[in-house]
Amino acid sequence: MIATDLKCAAPGLTGAWAIGIRQVAAAMLLLVAMAAAATVRAEPVVSVDGARTTVPLLPRAELVDPDGSLTPAEAAQRLRAPDAEIRTRNISRDFTKDVLWARVTLDVAPAAAGRWYFSLELPNFDRLQVFALPAGGGPPVPLFDLGDMVPRVTEIRSRFHLAPLALPVGTTALLLRGETTSTMTLDVNLRKLGPLQEEEKDFYALQLFYLGIATVLGLGALGLFAHTRQWIYLIYVVNLVAHCMVWLLINGTGPGYLWPDLAQTLHLTPQVFVAVTIFGTSAIAYHFLASARLPEIARQVLYAFTVFNLALSAIGVVLPASGTIWYALLVSNLVLPAGAILLTVTAIALIRGDRTALALMLTWVALIAAVGLSFLRNIGLVPNNTLTLTGPQLGSVVEMIVFAYMLVRRFGRLQAEKEQVQREALEAARLHRAELEQRVADRTAELDEAIRRERDARRLQQQFVAMVSHDFRTPLAIVDATAQNFATRAPEDLERLEKIRTATGRLRRMVDACLVDERVADGQIQLQPRDVDLSGLVDSLVELMRPAADGRRVVVTVPDDPVMASVDPGLLEMAVSNILENAFKYAPKGSTVEVAVAATPEGAEIAIADEGPGVPEQEREEIFARHYRSTNAAGIGGLGIGLHLVRTIVEAHSGSVACSSTPAGGSRFTIRLPAA
Repeated sequence: MIATDLKCAAPGLTGAWAIGIRQVAAAMLLLVAMAAAATVRAEPVVSVDGARTTVPLLPRAELVDPDGSLTPAEAAQRLRAPDAEIRTRNISRDFTKDVLWARVTLDVAPAAAGRWYFSLELPNFDRLQVFALPAGGGPPVPLFDLGDMVPRVTEIRSRFHLAPLALPVGTTALLLRGETTSTMTLDVNLRKLGPLQEEEKDFYALQLFYLGIATVLGLGALGLFAHTRQWIYLIYVVNLVAHCMVWLLINGTGPGYLWPDLAQTLHLTPQVFVAVTIFGTSAIAYHFLASARLPEIARQVLYAFTVFNLALSAIGVVLPASGTIWYALLVSNLVLPAGAILLTVTAIALIRGDRTALALMLTWVALIAAVGLSFLRNIGLVPNNTLTLTGPQLGSVVEMIVFAYMLVRRFGRLQAEKEQVQREALEAARLHRAELEQRVADRTAELDEAIRRERDARRLQQQFVAMVSHDFRTPLAIVDATAQNFATRAPEDLERLEKIRTATGRLRRMVDACLVDERVADGQIQLQPRDVDLSGLVDSLVELMRPAADGRRVVVTVPDDPVMASVDPGLLEMAVSNILENAFKYAPKGSTVEVAVAATPEGAEIAIADEGPGVPEQEREEIFARHYRSTNAAGIGGLGIGLHLVRTIVEAHSGSVACSSTPAGGSRFTIRLPAA
């Protein structure tokens, strides 16, 4: 009975145990699945279908490698770990030396299989390495490198870094390794070449439009500089060029289209040009705002900020590549303070009633909007398209146009002020000219009156000289004749009578000199030349004047042969006698006066040397001027016309006369005459 019961109960007990075992097994399988899910996460997949021509490589797994020590295999493994970051939109990691790894899994539909172009759409990126991850495992396979620091993969000109990529149907996994000294952003897409090139044409045309505007503004500023020579116009041109370089580098038009070959050897970073734009902008702001309405402290702050940016720009030019990240961080962090300083100073000027500040304020608003748009694009809040790429550039164009407008207005104001000054100067010149004309007329009348009085005085002087000459000559002739008669009758008084005759002759020569001087002054001197033996003329003249030597020894040296010259004997005697009289007058008693006549290849020469005080070197030309007396002639009588007559007479004979020093310190006068 019990056994039967037991047998009957066994089948029921066995079924309950089976159900329990199955439930336990299911729970264990669930735990195993959960554990597997915890260690291996489902990969993010990018769907590539035939409906799109641009495929952003998002979502993707990203991993930061601070020291760049990971191998591709290690990075690929860690990117599949649970702690790997999944990126669903592009975001900038700012300037960093870290290496960024990314894993992208593509699910390629049959309609999308074939040739695509892998596009790195951040032009300023040093190097992006792309690897293929084999489906069955194994080490990553290098495909290509893209960036500024590596050779171009394709000859297709583009603002982006392109590489062809053949995609089969199904799953393809890519491993990316990026490192750069610019902002770390993996903006990567798959592109179809045809639509990309059409987009590039539109973008390039827009860039040419911007460059055309910049060229017109730059040439205009250079023209204004050439006209005004003011440094502010050159700073505007520098600022304009820097703005253009910033955007050509940021959007890739420069290295992609304008200088693709140079981009491989010369790595230009936009941060240097950003520093130059900050300098140019602050310098132009200082130029327009540094007025009396701006407080001194604000003016000094703006000036110091401008000088700082100039120094920062110079540092960027000479900075080695190792300092690029440091410099980029400094410049990037300077943008906001620069905007704050310019906004504050402009606001102060605007509050104080400076109308120029209003245009500057509008410019700063446009630039802030441009920088804000760039920031939103970098962090992925706005899409990366033509509008968001060229919008900030449009802000720069607005700034340049506003600055150009302000500079042209300033030039117009300067021109108006210049024209006003010119009108005032012309009016003043007209009044001054009228005053000068009146003064000239008055002065001319005075001169005419003075000339008339001079002519009257000259005429009276000529009459007086003629009268004196007539009245003196007759008594002198009588005295000379009487002395000559007495000499024949009273030989014992011969010496005293000779002195009388000498004095009479000296007076007669003085009268003749006055007459000749008057004729010279009136331009009436006329030569009556004839061939004369200069030796005889000088010898006779010396003998005639020897009594006037008054204790001075006169030595005459003449050649044996006659020295002939075509001269007016009377005038030449007067010239030689004037020099002899000066020698007798200035040489001390007991000294020697030497007179020499010599023939020269050019003609003849008469030299008279004394042992007197001599003539200072600086006066050896002036002593031949009319009425000029040497400084060493003080206390010695004279009219200052003797040597003037000497030069006039000698030059009338086409000769010359010169004064020099003798070895004894006296004077030597040399008369040179042409040959007969």
